[in-house]
Amino acid sequence: MSVDSLVAEVAPLSDAIRGTLSYCVPEGMREQIAAGVAVVVPLRSRLVAGIVMAVRSYEHLTQAERRYDLKPIHTLLDAKPVLNEAQLELARWLSAEYCASLGRCCALMVPPGFTPSSAYLYALADERYLPSDDGPDAPPNVRAQVIAVLRRRGALVESKLKTALRGVKGWRNVLKALVQEGVVTRTSTVAPVVVKPLKTTLVQLAISEATLDIVLRNLDDEATKNPRRANALGRRGSVLGYLLQRNGLAWAEWVYAETGATRTDLDWLSQRDYILLGDAERWRDPLADIDYVVSSPPPLTDDQARAWETIRRAMDQKMDQRQFLLRGVTGSGKTEIYMRAVEMALQQGRGALVLVPEISLTPQTARRFLSRFPGKVALIHSRLKPGERYDTWRRIRAGELAVVVGARSALFAPLPKVGVIILDEEHDQSYKQSSPPYYDTRRAAMHYAASCDATLIMGSATPSLEAWHMSQPASITLQGRRVGTDGRLVMIELPNRVRGHVNRIADQQARLGIHTSVQRETDAVAYQPLPDVQVIDMRAELRGGNTSMFSGALTLALGETLQRGEQAILFLNRRGTASCVICRDCGHVLRCPNDDVPLTYHQAPAEETGSLETNRPVRANPKSRAGSGAGRTRRMVVSANTSVVKCHQCNHVELAPSKCPSCGSVRIRYIGIGTQKVEQSLREQFPGARVVRWDKDASMASGHSSADQLLQRFVNRQADVLVGTQMIAKGLDLPLVTLVGVVLADVGMFLPDFRASERVFNLIEQVAGRAGRGLLSGRVIVQTYNPEHPAISFAARHDVLGFAQYELAQRMMLNLPPYTRLVRFEISHEDNAIAQHACEMLARQLRRRVSLESDLIGPAQAYFVRHSRRYRWHLFARTQSPQHLLSGIELPRGCVVDVDPLNVL
Repeated sequence: MSVDSLVAEVAPLSDAIRGTLSYCVPEGMREQIAAGVAVVVPLRSRLVAGIVMAVRSYEHLTQAERRYDLKPIHTLLDAKPVLNEAQLELARWLSAEYCASLGRCCALMVPPGFTPSSAYLYALADERYLPSDDGPDAPPNVRAQVIAVLRRRGALVESKLKTALRGVKGWRNVLKALVQEGVVTRTSTVAPVVVKPLKTTLVQLAISEATLDIVLRNLDDEATKNPRRANALGRRGSVLGYLLQRNGLAWAEWVYAETGATRTDLDWLSQRDYILLGDAERWRDPLADIDYVVSSPPPLTDDQARAWETIRRAMDQKMDQRQFLLRGVTGSGKTEIYMRAVEMALQQGRGALVLVPEISLTPQTARRFLSRFPGKVALIHSRLKPGERYDTWRRIRAGELAVVVGARSALFAPLPKVGVIILDEEHDQSYKQSSPPYYDTRRAAMHYAASCDATLIMGSATPSLEAWHMSQPASITLQGRRVGTDGRLVMIELPNRVRGHVNRIADQQARLGIHTSVQRETDAVAYQPLPDVQVIDMRAELRGGNTSMFSGALTLALGETLQRGEQAILFLNRRGTASCVICRDCGHVLRCPNDDVPLTYHQAPAEETGSLETNRPVRANPKSRAGSGAGRTRRMVVSANTSVVKCHQCNHVELAPSKCPSCGSVRIRYIGIGTQKVEQSLREQFPGARVVRWDKDASMASGHSSADQLLQRFVNRQADVLVGTQMIAKGLDLPLVTLVGVVLADVGMFLPDFRASERVFNLIEQVAGRAGRGLLSGRVIVQTYNPEHPAISFAARHDVLGFAQYELAQRMMLNLPPYTRLVRFEISHEDNAIAQHACEMLARQLRRRVSLESDLIGPAQAYFVRHSRRYRWHLFARTQSPQHLLSGIELPRGCVVDVDPLNVL
């Protein structure tokens, strides 16, 4: 390499390399290689995709670095940078903060399918090679079949070979042997990218309207003279008429669908110069089918005006602190504050990132922002098709879409200039990534906003205790003690629930057929109190002889609500029909062979149709189901109406047994309840009620768009009762819901997790907030076996502040977050003893590194002992500086490091 050569620091998009590798920049790429571009580079014997993090000149290399013979960059994937400077800095921070591969952090910001995957290309070393077989009449052996395919089709990657040799057993071992013998060569390549710009035919009318009239008359005359061609000529006339209605321009697919025409018809019209045909790039827009009505901003309430003035001054650079916690009761109008912040960011020539915790909430949120910012909204989440994500990503990068709505992955959208970042329902645990890298979206958003000089708004009716801690003054008093706090967030409160703006309430009454009195607190706004909460002690119900899952109060309230033509929500944070399947003779419990947890019984409703793909164990002895789970699995398809048992950890599915697999008894008992059981009982008790169930099972069965349609059915009053899990507790605005029933509030309350009480309180308070959000007042009934529990008692009073102070005091005494930070280390192995030993050795290494401000908890076996047939051991480190603790540490192979874990089980 010469002195004027350039060296690129590349982060491969994989976990193989923690940081960056140095590569020589070829002379032909000197003008194109810059920080942020995507490239293909050699890594060992393969080619992999990566992101250029920095470019240096050769003279700036150290003497040690100059000793290496640097490999050149293989290919440039895109002339434009894939990551901008702010995203590169965020990727570096994520890698350091969460002990993650830098390339994997960069991969978060690249659309799936954009970067090619590495692959091996196989070809015959000598085309004249003739394989030997057993004779002219014998079937060709596997070796001969592999060679024949390569001779016939040329060089192939492994995926193409798999297709060509389908049904041939042992071909991979044979291929490996052929490579070792030198008969077949193996070279590294990159597979073609999965997504590309969509090219489609565009049809344009090439004649004037006056000429079109003449052409249409001529086509009619010719059809009269030649009846056999009448159909074809009629289709061609329809094409011209359709183009005239579409202002002379339409996609060919639309023309085919609307007129019944074929490509032959278009070619016939093009040959006569009636139309022009051309290929054009077409955007795949996930919001194309969302209906919305453009609306204007409503007047602000006094509470909203005060809150907005504070945020406006910060966005106008008149405040040093620009990160806010917007604490507003459910229905207080937080969304309007978000809208105003987005509008101001757009006026400043900057963009906005709007994050919601659940993908199921994105259609509703996107619809709201489209109504205010039509043509400027993008939607991003993991369930979009690769082509939709790719096109949306390109339009954001080009600056065409400045408002990005989505789940946590939307934080990494390539907005050129970020003006405001909004996290709605910031308390939700969905903002924590559950796969590598294990980042916390809230902390990442705080860092990203600070680096972009953007405003951050985190909103919730029940803020997380970490957010409470960060929003308090320099010190606060908890149970008589002065406690230091973070102070990085400014809290803004919206304490009143808004019923509606007076000038719109009359229209809403007329549209919904509701007549109710409105008390005006101001000339413009009517307020409404939070719904009353009634706590039902289910122990007393049992003593009174009521063995139903519905208390007498809930049954009566449901009947009254349905009779009035109003809507109700029933909440239970547990899926399925029964949570456990047990034999009443021998006590055998059906357990997952992979995770060793009880299987949940699912019985699909009669109206659901389709099929369910399952993994069913194949074992020589039926009793082995109670053992370690060794055995093969096969793919099978069963009717969706067939009862199954399912593992909610790994999605393992089996047919529900008709007799005990251990003793053969038919006395099978289903214990516990889930949302499907609630739905069935509701239909039995109220046969006239229209019931909709919305949980993960229903969403997965119907697909993302159908799940949105399911919710729209309820919004459009096509259903009376909505049954669901935690999905229905998040940000839904359902004005006709007047009753919310929490079927069993105790679910998850007594798990060995210090956040269990906080989760239960948040769920109850959030789902209670779905009642009485419109013109009618609401009511909440909470059923529990532990009415004295703090999470229940505080939620019954809507006392968010009281619960936060109580729980923070408990956390402080135990030195738990937010007063410290946790780092979780997990090691898993098929052999329990090996996993235990590795975890103990890691604990010894960590104990030598912990300081006075750090300590270790464990090692211990995880609460869920096995996952994917591997035994799990973990330990926790309490520290104020995870980066300092993790720097330079040697982790065992396969060790999972989770900084700020939300799951400690």
